[in-house]
Amino acid sequence: MDLIIDDDVKAVAEFMQSSMAAAKLVSVAEAVAALAPVLWGKFEPEGIDALRLKSPAINADRVAHKQPSAKQRALGLANAGDGSVAGAF
Repeated sequence: MDLIIDDDVKAVAEFMQSSMAAAKLVSVAEAVAALAPVLWGKFEPEGIDALRLKSPAINADRVAHKQPSAKQRALGLANAGDGSVAGAF
């Protein structure tokens, strides 16, 4: 899994971190959020995903032929071939 941050959010966060004391960051961010409709309310808002998780694509051939790890073998677990793990827990 990869954690992806929006480029604009990252730029603002980096600017804030380099421009003010860490103890003020949350308060300043909240104050800017409260003022945002007054400052920029005339513009049509564009939606963003501030943070998102990106899962790598699953390669079906790799999943079907995946061998159990040494830990799985030691625990008596085996790959069922369909992406699930079978065994006694």
